[in-house]
Amino acid sequence: MKKILSILLVAMMIVTLAGCGSKNSENNEKPGDKDSTNTDKKITLKVMDWSDSSKAQKEAFFEEYKKNNPNINIEYTCLTMDQYKNTILSAINSGDAPDLFPLPGGMDLGSVVKEGWFQPLEGLVSDNFKDTFVDGVFKEGVNVIDGKVYSIPEVLQLPNSIIFYNKDLFKEAGLDPEQPPKTFSELREYAKKITEAGNGEFYGIIEGGQQVNRWKTAAHDFSALGGSGMSEFSPVSLLTGESSYADKAMVETFELFKGMAEDGSYHPSTMSIRAPEARALFGAGEAGFIIQGVWCIGVWNANNPDLDLGIASQVISDNGRQGSVAMATANAWMGISATSEHPEEAAKLLEALYSKDYNYQKDCVSDGVFFSLVKGVNDEYLTNPLLKDYYEAATSTATVAPNPKTENPATSQFFLQYNDVSPAVGDLLQGTVAGAISDIEGSLKVLAEKVNKEFDRALKAANEKGANITKDDFKFDWDPMTNY
Repeated sequence: MKKILSILLVAMMIVTLAGCGSKNSENNEKPGDKDSTNTDKKITLKVMDWSDSSKAQKEAFFEEYKKNNPNINIEYTCLTMDQYKNTILSAINSGDAPDLFPLPGGMDLGSVVKEGWFQPLEGLVSDNFKDTFVDGVFKEGVNVIDGKVYSIPEVLQLPNSIIFYNKDLFKEAGLDPEQPPKTFSELREYAKKITEAGNGEFYGIIEGGQQVNRWKTAAHDFSALGGSGMSEFSPVSLLTGESSYADKAMVETFELFKGMAEDGSYHPSTMSIRAPEARALFGAGEAGFIIQGVWCIGVWNANNPDLDLGIASQVISDNGRQGSVAMATANAWMGISATSEHPEEAAKLLEALYSKDYNYQKDCVSDGVFFSLVKGVNDEYLTNPLLKDYYEAATSTATVAPNPKTENPATSQFFLQYNDVSPAVGDLLQGTVAGAISDIEGSLKVLAEKVNKEFDRALKAANEKGANITKDDFKFDWDPMTNY
């Protein structure tokens, strides 16, 4: 545990706002400016992701890369998250996967590696490439499988359920823009007041209601502050090893969102739009609150320079805080397709994406798009005050949580066997806000029973394949108010 805590501290030091800037490499050669990428043969690399908030910076990076490597052409496709998952599955099944693509949300890297999606990066990237990153980025079972790196994280991972609010609309509603809501009751009350002040021109809150993953994130993180122990690391509570979907913390979270819907506080477009559209309408001043992640800041800076933006932590139950939002030090994102015809060139491009010799990492940090995982970049380029506010808000309610995969890599066999139940918690919260679900406790009880049943089945199936794991591998003696 001490080791993991030290990893977090190192990561936090990276984003410490004071500090000395690091110098760029003195080597004039940039990754990809030599060897196999500078042959006479024209090569096209296909890249696909859903990172719309960093699309402009990535496109600029690709242009810079192509200029330095005239034999490389890059076809970049940026989709919505849901579009991406369907598209990449079809591409893989048809044998036409892009050379570089991220692991779709909600999927296990170990599972897709066994299915032959990605190839290991060993032998493709330089020996010192991993030294580019802050400590704790690479973890067996997360982005390393059987000792081999298959995927590189995109950003320093912080909770993405932070509350953004429009200070001008606070004033319109008679609220103090320097006093954001802290409790469930205050969020509901403030959203209602803003809606009433808007009189049809603006509303209390907006979300990308079509995206189930956004509802799932809110349900997990808000209830985690009430002690549910839910996280992205496990289908069951990290505290009990059982589903906590029917527990008080989750029910209260659902009642908050249901209450705001009943008050008429949601923007009328909420259920028919996706997160990027919701972000745009919030930036245009059509809603007082939105619950999203750090990637929004750069978009609003570019598109809505007059937006007077406030940033606040997730609200907690009126009964007080009983836990924390789970935070990870490692995750999986981009990897090289196992069927790529140009793996060496793809690896060079991947290295350049994280190189300080190119502008991508620097631009994303200075534009407020994300916190970089590359050593020294945050120290040197984190000057955006909103990004500083986000960091403070996110870390005030989050702690490093145990991850079954990293604590016991044998649990990866469990995740290979586990099938998500349906409807899932995101579906249920979406339906609650839409008014399609009225019996919150009953719906969550059914979900909890389904999750526990599927958990037991997957555990048995994993052990039949030799995993030798128990429920105790998913239950941790951990104070959720402190780092694990």
